[in-house]
Amino acid sequence: MMLKKALSIFFVAVALFGFVTVSEAKTTKPVTEKATAYITAIKFNKGKMTGSFDYIQWYFGKDADREFVKDCKCGKEMPYAPDGYYIRNINKKIRTFTISNSAQYVLQTRTDTIKWNEKVTKTQFLNFLKKRNQQKGIPFHIEVKGGVVTKITEQYIP
Repeated sequence: MMLKKALSIFFVAVALFGFVTVSEAKTTKPVTEKATAYITAIKFNKGKMTGSFDYIQWYFGKDADREFVKDCKCGKEMPYAPDGYYIRNINKKIRTFTISNSAQYVLQTRTDTIKWNEKVTKTQFLNFLKKRNQQKGIPFHIEVKGGVVTKITEQYIP
C-alpha cells in the first residue's frame, strides 16, 4: 500500500515537472546573436530580403595591436595595428539570413559628413550600399534573432 502511494506521488511529481519544463520552453525568448560581418550580397525573393554575411573579428585599440602582432609576426618593426583597428577573417563561411521587414539600419558615413548612429530607412541603407559599391569592405554589426536579422549597424573605420 505504501509503495503504491509513493509511486503515485512520484508519477504526479514527474508529470508536474514535465509540464513546468514544457511550459517554460514555450515562454523562452530567442537569443539575439550579435556579430560583425561583411555584407557579401543583398537579394530579394518573393517579397523577402535576404543578406549574405561573412563574419569577421573586429579589434580596436590595444586589442587591435595585440591581435595584429600575433598575425603579422613583425615584432619590433611594427608593434601595433597601423590604423588603430584590426580585422581578422579566419572563417570565410557565408551565412545567409532573412532580413526583417522591420529591421533597423544605422549608418555613420551616409554623407560626406560623419553623422554618428544615424537611423536610416531600408531604401537609404540600400542606396548607401549601391553608392559605396564596396560593401564587402565595410564592416557591419548585425543582430540576428531567431535566424532573422533585426538590426544592421555600419562600423566606422577611422
